[in-house]
Amino acid sequence: MTVHEPIILFTDLLLAAVAGWLAWRLRRGLATDNRAAWWWANALGFIALAAVVGGLYHAHAANPFALIPRFSAPLDWWWWIVTLLLTCSVSLAMDFSLLHLAFPAGLRPAWRAAVVVKFTAFGIAAIIHPYFWVAITSYGLSLIAWTVAALLRRGPWSGWMLAGIGLSLAAALVQLKRSGIFAHLEDNDLYHLIQAIALYGFYRAGRLFAPKA
Repeated sequence: MTVHEPIILFTDLLLAAVAGWLAWRLRRGLATDNRAAWWWANALGFIALAAVVGGLYHAHAANPFALIPRFSAPLDWWWWIVTLLLTCSVSLAMDFSLLHLAFPAGLRPAWRAAVVVKFTAFGIAAIIHPYFWVAITSYGLSLIAWTVAALLRRGPWSGWMLAGIGLSLAAALVQLKRSGIFAHLEDNDLYHLIQAIALYGFYRAGRLFAPKA
């Protein structure tokens, strides 16, 4: 089988390995009532899954950027849809983590409903318009919510969270600007490498989450 994007595959699998390992580390020894950290570990797990599926897609699809359904092979198209939905699931898990960390019990039903509506809307949008920016917008909105929470609550996890978010923003800017800084690394490759570093900040933040009564 021809591997069309070997470096993207490698960096995707590297990102998946880092995310999966950090998710496993975070899940170990969690208190049963620490739902915020549990959902945060799930977010890291979804990142690992999305990276694996996305990396294999780029390795398999002859034209991985031809994502308009009528121009794509059906299998390739659905493969890409799964990647986008897994990325939307990352933001879903992050939103549920924030619900348990920052919201009192009385406000959780409204936030939970908003989170489900957001996930459904972006999931439908990803199927209709299967472009990476759809899933990244969902992810970005979650990071904005976490940025506000980190700045307002100033918990022990806030510094690590802001570091992870800052690096994630830097990764997104590298990808959007298509800078081509290194001759053998494309923008997607740099995105994956910077995002892998950002995950450590997210992991350290998750270790400091405490359940909210």
